[in-house]
Amino acid sequence: MQKNIRVRYTLQLGMVAAICIFSFMNSSAEGNNDTTVDPLNMGLTPDAEKGLDILMNVPMATPVMKEKDLERLWMVWDAPSKLMAADATPEQRHDMIFDRYGWAERVNDTTGLPLGYLPDGKGNLVTNCFSCHGGEVGGVTIPGAGNAYIDLTTLATDIRKLAVLDMGRDPDKVPDAMAPFKTPLSIHRGTTNAVVFASVFAGLRDPERGKLYTEHPEELLHHDMNPPAWWNYKKKEMIYADAFAPKTPRQLMPFAFSPFNSLEKFYSFEENFVHIQEYINKLEPPKYPFEIDSALAKKGQIAFDRVCSECHGTYGKNPTFPNKVIKIDKIGTDSRRLESIYLKDREATNAGWLQYFGEYPVLLESKGYLAQPLDGIWATAPYFHNGSVPTLYHLFNIDERPAVWKRSDNGYDNVRVGLEAESFDSVPETNTDRERRLYYDTSVVGSSNQGHTFPDDELDEDEKIAVLEYLKTL
Repeated sequence: MQKNIRVRYTLQLGMVAAICIFSFMNSSAEGNNDTTVDPLNMGLTPDAEKGLDILMNVPMATPVMKEKDLERLWMVWDAPSKLMAADATPEQRHDMIFDRYGWAERVNDTTGLPLGYLPDGKGNLVTNCFSCHGGEVGGVTIPGAGNAYIDLTTLATDIRKLAVLDMGRDPDKVPDAMAPFKTPLSIHRGTTNAVVFASVFAGLRDPERGKLYTEHPEELLHHDMNPPAWWNYKKKEMIYADAFAPKTPRQLMPFAFSPFNSLEKFYSFEENFVHIQEYINKLEPPKYPFEIDSALAKKGQIAFDRVCSECHGTYGKNPTFPNKVIKIDKIGTDSRRLESIYLKDREATNAGWLQYFGEYPVLLESKGYLAQPLDGIWATAPYFHNGSVPTLYHLFNIDERPAVWKRSDNGYDNVRVGLEAESFDSVPETNTDRERRLYYDTSVVGSSNQGHTFPDDELDEDEKIAVLEYLKTL
């Protein structure tokens, strides 16, 4: 196993989906591609370089925190962590802060800011999509990779605690931060409650919907979502885990639909997303940085093409991708995601601006999950849409999938291919809610690690090892 790999990969900056504008959170969406449809591009020439510049330098969100507070957050940590931070050097404390909130370091940048945040010119930090879609793999920043370490709840809570401390009150009495309607920001470290965020935004703008969620918070079906990598956006005909939405610049914007921005301001972002979508379309997957057994990988390709390619496509000089949605009763993975967007919400969005008033509608029913492209799969752990499986080895061996697991801060397992993780039969006793979130508990609703048994059913043990080696080459 490799730990704390600090060699910087070539900058393959990639991200998007929607600038999450909640005052203390951001979320994930999924990728998109077609860059040549003139009506959708507003007559503009899509410019990937401009898209990156917008993402890194144009604030489209409300402030999350004061820039000066970035290095003060440790002052409200639990006593042991605070003591360690107080005794640390500034550089060590900086690393501790980044590790706690799952922030990725910027590449070739001396500002000291996380990749997922930018200054608004008024002393504040504003979130951008890199906070979910710009992560570290083995301690190495790969913009465009899903952030497998993000902890929105801890960040939002600590920001509130710091404000309470500055008012001269006891920060330890501040409960875990939640969004309106008793909405968790995150359930486990490395995931977000992204799908439900959109419903929360709608509820804050629509009094009738808001009253429903206030009186019946159980209407919001909270669940884990694993931020996906964006370099596979270009291959998809429809986007999101269930492939229910069309590929348009506006479809990248729903999480920017904040109650803190007027509709006019929200609509004004559309030109930005024309360029942002082009940026996503230009992303390429990172190359596996370790040694590959070429002979074994060739054997793995034969087994992969026999068992896996029908759903996940073929790779190499003439790649194919079938954009195949697998029905839930066949795939058998956690179904909570499919149930969490109600028909009334789908119909409402189809009638509105985001879907071009019905011209580019979302599907009214989700029946299963898209069999994802596997380019750069070595860098996309954990696996499944809810991030419930830490390595490809566990994906291939269902009986060995851990009921509970905990990732290290920066480690990468290049034997099992995925996160370096410790397994448990149950969640150990913890002192704080934050410590509990560090353990991924697959018994939690929406967090099941079951399903996708095809490798176990159709590959023998030697073939599994060979296919794992082949997947490193994609």
